[in-house]
Amino acid sequence: MSPSSSAQLAAPHPGVRVLALALGFLLTMTPMDVGYADLFHLKDGRVIDGSILRELGDLISIRSSEGEVITIDRSQIVKTERRLTPLDQYRTRLQQLDPAKIEDQLNLALWCDSAELKAQALKHWKMVVQIDPDHDQARSVLGYVWIGGDWFLRGSEGEKKRRAELEFDPATPATVIPDILKLPDWERPASGELPELPPLPILGADRVVVTMDEKLGRSAPERSGMTYHLRRMGGKLQFVAGKDDGKVPVVLKIKIRCYFVRLETFYGAPIANIFQGEAKAQFFERNSKGDMVLRKTTTMRIPFSSSAQRPKEQALQFTYYVTLETVAARISRWSWMKQRGSRSLPMPDSP
Repeated sequence: MSPSSSAQLAAPHPGVRVLALALGFLLTMTPMDVGYADLFHLKDGRVIDGSILRELGDLISIRSSEGEVITIDRSQIVKTERRLTPLDQYRTRLQQLDPAKIEDQLNLALWCDSAELKAQALKHWKMVVQIDPDHDQARSVLGYVWIGGDWFLRGSEGEKKRRAELEFDPATPATVIPDILKLPDWERPASGELPELPPLPILGADRVVVTMDEKLGRSAPERSGMTYHLRRMGGKLQFVAGKDDGKVPVVLKIKIRCYFVRLETFYGAPIANIFQGEAKAQFFERNSKGDMVLRKTTTMRIPFSSSAQRPKEQALQFTYYVTLETVAARISRWSWMKQRGSRSLPMPDSP
């Protein structure tokens, strides 16, 4: 045999090389690469729990649930029992899901976790948060922590910055919360709906849409007093609670967070709870192109001190009341408001 003939016999055909590579890839697949699993009952009594990787003539290669690759002759198989995989079961459960019900989303997220369907579980945990942004379990699973009135992704720059902010003592002395708390007019049960005082002007008034994002601890207040306080400044201004629909010319966005900061002690004995009210108000005007332009921003942080024996809910409520009044007083001093006849509202700590 000539050397050239030997070389030709030694070199595999290109098609054989491709087939070998393909079979090698199949045999190195992990169990997660397989989309189904069956029970193969053999003549010798064995039962293989696994998935078919390849079929070549009468030979069948099966990857078992333990990851072992077993090649057998087709004639050895007595019966193949098809089973539903977790993904099959997920699709069935998904069809029965009411996407608007938090219980359904939560239960499916938990089931997906137990079935090790991580991508699907993540999807439903996120849906839980969309329905209830303050759901503790979902936030925890997604890697969030609650710090100073908001959720932050664990390990993020936002979390680090927020923790650093709360480590420092307030720059100004904390306002002492009085023993007797007086309900404001808009919170009194006898007042009914929020009083529209002063009366809303109709002609020649600039309409300001107010969007609120408020939290007392982890809950939103039952009703907001912000619009009531803003209307107290008078002038040719009409403050209306609502949302930016893309058409309104002026929007006032206000974010308020009132939260417990820490317990102060003296030689181990509790003496006072420290709370904080934070607010950020942003004023937007729509330009001739229809885009919203930020014109004014004001931020504030107000510390409060309360007896350690007082319920935290009461102290948070007072923190909220004073924070509202402070925000409204700041806004009433903006030049845009003054140009429309507003009066400066008194700061809460002034007569």
